[in-house]
Amino acid sequence: MQQGRTRVQEAIDLLQGVVGTCHPMLFLKMGAAEWTPVGNESLYAVVPGKQGTAALVLCDIDGNSKVMSDWVASGQAEEYSRSLSAKGLQRFDGEVKLPI
Repeated sequence: MQQGRTRVQEAIDLLQGVVGTCHPMLFLKMGAAEWTPVGNESLYAVVPGKQGTAALVLCDIDGNSKVMSDWVASGQAEEYSRSLSAKGLQRFDGEVKLPI
């Protein structure tokens, strides 16, 4: 659990530098048989919302979300994603696992 918290805090620090306010999501992997911390890697994904909104998520290689931005206009979320790409992060194209 502590390792997962550390990894989520690192993801928070990274995402806050781009989007400002963000929220912790998962400390442990969803669906794992044992208590397994989220992965160390940070990949980004844009999660579509309602009425032209989206949120930016940092997740591990299995799609376990570690941190999520506030809901913003879809265009703004894409702009944030370009900033993360410029920092060397890779886009996650799979299904993002959210606790909501």
